Amino acid sequence: MKEVSRRDFLKYVGVGALGLVAKPQLLSAFDRKLWPTLAASDVVQCFHDGATSGSTVNEAVVQMMVDESIMALAGVRNVGEAWKTIFPGITDASIIGIKVNCASGQCPTRPETVRCLCNGLAQMDVGGSQFKKNNIIVWERTNSELNVAGFTKYTGSDPDTVRCFGSNESGVGFDTDTTLVVASSSNQNPSKILSKMIDYEINAAVLKTHAAAKLTLTLKNHYGSVHNASGLQHTSSCSPAIPSLNQQIRDVITPNAKDKLFFIDGLFAMYSGGPSGPPNFNPKLLLMSKDPVACDKQGQNVINAERALHSLPALDAPWLPVAAEPPYSLGSLDINLIELNNVGVGESARLVTGQGLFAVSPEPVRDRATVTFTVLRPGPVSLELLDAAGRTEARLFAGTLRQGTHNVNWHTTRQLAAGTHLLRLNSGGATRVRKVLVVN
Repeated sequence: MKEVSRRDFLKYVGVGALGLVAKPQLLSAFDRKLWPTLAASDVVQCFHDGATSGSTVNEAVVQMMVDESIMALAGVRNVGEAWKTIFPGITDASIIGIKVNCASGQCPTRPETVRCLCNGLAQMDVGGSQFKKNNIIVWERTNSELNVAGFTKYTGSDPDTVRCFGSNESGVGFDTDTTLVVASSSNQNPSKILSKMIDYEINAAVLKTHAAAKLTLTLKNHYGSVHNASGLQHTSSCSPAIPSLNQQIRDVITPNAKDKLFFIDGLFAMYSGGPSGPPNFNPKLLLMSKDPVACDKQGQNVINAERALHSLPALDAPWLPVAAEPPYSLGSLDINLIELNNVGVGESARLVTGQGLFAVSPEPVRDRATVTFTVLRPGPVSLELLDAAGRTEARLFAGTLRQGTHNVNWHTTRQLAAGTHLLRLNSGGATRVRKVLVVN
């Protein structure tokens, strides 16, 4: 798999290469007053060299990327408050769906990335308490597709556990009371998850090509939301079926426009040969927007930049301009409205998620310290030391602990690099990460 360096990435996908409009004030000040007429077509693009190591996702780094991206998109320097701007009218009873793409499961929306989205959602203060993870449903067409992609099915009611299941789960199925007329030729019934069970949705796609549609990004992701995807148009690069299906989902299902955020997992991707098969390039990036057309346009740009490196012709998905125009009007291709933010993960990133004490003393750490943390529920606990890129350096504790406050003595047996490291605490199905400064 070819890795793209940050320098090459910026060369091919940067502002100058694509003519995209960048607003550097957002990258530093997050001051929306400077841009009072920002369009809904902002696209946040977050790249980090440490997002992956080989085939492994460095989840602590990806968590920072997700947090920084949502804050950049919202213009709010608080993760929970930034997420709340995406879901107008949200209450503690609201249900958020995350539609993933697990078809041909070797290059899916990654479970690690989805966990980071869920961790961010759980930081929302709704009605005076944190948003319950059980009010999140991660879903796809079938349970088997989710399983092959590495997701774990869960249909229980533990407030701290995200639900995850397919439309074929017992008691779910498809909504025969709702008919989506796609491109005037195919009647489709949506998943009941989409039409009956959720109030808002995050469309969480993956960055890859598609033999029929040229690309499978956020708009194509909804082929997995209806009962008979094989009955949808696969000729003419799936146009106008892709725009038509998304317009029907937006306008026919009530309440209208449940899709609130469009997200592309580009940690691993396919620049050719998709949608089946393993990833063949490693962009180490995430894309996030409120506009599916703008988001998919930038996804196409990233894929075409990689294709150029391999002397392959650019892909131009015909359904993208169709989606932008009436009668669909799903978003904007006006390049002046699309904003590219190569959001850096800086020292200001908010790393600590979850609840309870998580402290280090003394700090900075020289050769030994005590890590104090709260276990909210009895069960397995692990405490790991990571480098700044999210790679594991040492396991400080692994075992079963009772509910309450605990201390772990940390004695460095080898000299660590001076600077910022990360402590990752896994307990009760939740992950908390905090920074720690090491000096020599």
